[in-house]
Amino acid sequence: MLSNLPEHIRDRVYLSLVLVAGILRFINLDFLDLQAWDESLYAVRAIGIIKFGGWLDQSSFAVDGLYSSLHPPLHVWTTAVAFKLVGISEFSARCVSAVAGILTLVLVYRIGKKLAASEVGLLAALLVGLNPFVSFFARQGQFDATLVFFLTAAVYVLIEKNNQHSLSNAMLAGLAVGAALMTKLYVGFGIPLAYALSIFFIPKDNRSQEWKHLGRLTLVAILIAAPWHMYMTVMHGNGDLFFIFKASALWERSFSGIEGNIKPLEVFYFINQLFVLFPAGVLWFAYGFWNLIREKNREWMILVCWFAVFFVIFSLVRTKLAVYILPMLVPCAFIAAREMWKAVSGEMPRKILTVLTGGTLFSVLWSSNQSWRNGIKELILMRVDASLIFSLLPFFGFALLVSGVTYYCTEPSRISWLRKSLFAFVVVPSFLLSLYYFAIVDTTQYKDGGKELADFINENGIEQILVAGYERNPQLSYYLDGADIGWREDVRFRRIIPPKDSSQFRIWLINETTFEPATALLVIEKDKFIRYNIIDPIQVVPSDYGLVLETRRYACFQKMELVRFAQVEQDVFLQQSRR
Repeated sequence: MLSNLPEHIRDRVYLSLVLVAGILRFINLDFLDLQAWDESLYAVRAIGIIKFGGWLDQSSFAVDGLYSSLHPPLHVWTTAVAFKLVGISEFSARCVSAVAGILTLVLVYRIGKKLAASEVGLLAALLVGLNPFVSFFARQGQFDATLVFFLTAAVYVLIEKNNQHSLSNAMLAGLAVGAALMTKLYVGFGIPLAYALSIFFIPKDNRSQEWKHLGRLTLVAILIAAPWHMYMTVMHGNGDLFFIFKASALWERSFSGIEGNIKPLEVFYFINQLFVLFPAGVLWFAYGFWNLIREKNREWMILVCWFAVFFVIFSLVRTKLAVYILPMLVPCAFIAAREMWKAVSGEMPRKILTVLTGGTLFSVLWSSNQSWRNGIKELILMRVDASLIFSLLPFFGFALLVSGVTYYCTEPSRISWLRKSLFAFVVVPSFLLSLYYFAIVDTTQYKDGGKELADFINENGIEQILVAGYERNPQLSYYLDGADIGWREDVRFRRIIPPKDSSQFRIWLINETTFEPATALLVIEKDKFIRYNIIDPIQVVPSDYGLVLETRRYACFQKMELVRFAQVEQDVFLQQSRR
């Protein structure tokens, strides 16, 4: 590290590194396509604001009306502004999240520097900024990166202005919490709850000021978020005070689960996700979490409680998505960075360093391959056969290699070298992995073909479209300029939903297409006939239809007579061009 440099120069260098890690998010930010669900869903709302107004309420033009417009609109508002400033595109749909991600890293650095040292802030920021999972959502046009920024901003104010319980500080923290509440329902309340829990770790004589401060910031947050929620309740809930709770299915999300997002691991789901999504820091975090519980340091306890509140609540809620872990990863990064810096500084015993180093390598191995994880789970459940053992041989081989590397690196003669190299061991692989995702994976993995389909329709002047698949598809809504939700009059759009019995697919399609004109385009959503399965469209499409376009997600067909006519025209054109 640069401990020999003057503090102000070191601070500039570290902050520059943090900004570089953040700016990496803009590499290929315009990759195709906007994702088929949340990302497109919110982009359509933002475009609707530009086209029709409706800044407060987008239910009249959003995909499925109130279904998608019930989520608070702050991120949608900022996206609409981005569309206004730089035009409607994949880049502008995502740039708000990218900027929020960069600002979050700056706050993480500042908090780490305040609590411990500049090096702790730098490492915490890099653990967050170079984490592929975090980076992915900072490159998505959805709420999560913006939400994490506002949560981090609230904690930044509470820590930066510690023991300064002025009204202005309460207003700043409350403003950040209120903005979080206007970004995603309910989640922002996790910070006041964490702050309340942390108050119990200070002497009783000093608690009264803390409770007053908490009350002020919570009141400010409610005053910011309440007007929009009240407006939606009056407009759509007939004055029912519990309308938002009912319409957002809070009870069902919490106790029964919705949309098939119930995980087999149940309350242990996020423990596994920490190992999968935060392998470089999870054990350092766990060790530091235990140390901080014993130390009861007031400022650090806010971070401990931040993690604990979100972890416990999301673990108990039955509806679980991996994205729910994002608010937990920021406090995890702080606590992990603190322990890593203690190891670098020589404050950590060799035995503990050995366990954490070896455990980190095993965590990276565990996170690297889903099939290995599934196999180990089967092994634990005693569902063993020869093919399972054979498939796990590479895992066990790498496990032996990890053990050897750990033994080599933590030998007494090499332990000082390991301490000095720890930052590089953590940061360099994460940096290279992030570049790989930004430059290669993102540009190929998410190309569903929505843009290709829209270009094909526009180039061929198609006026009638029949889509067979799910009941809604925000990706098509975005790329077809809202043709499926009534925004356009020049295109006739009809959506049909397949029967549950897969043996009836072809008969059903024959019946649905009988009276469609030859010029109509039949679009098959290959992944929406059977949940989590890709169908072969040739097996279900009527025999009098020919394939005219196929992408990863869509297969497009037209009547054979039209396809043959187009082929004849093309052949004639080629012959003439040769002459």
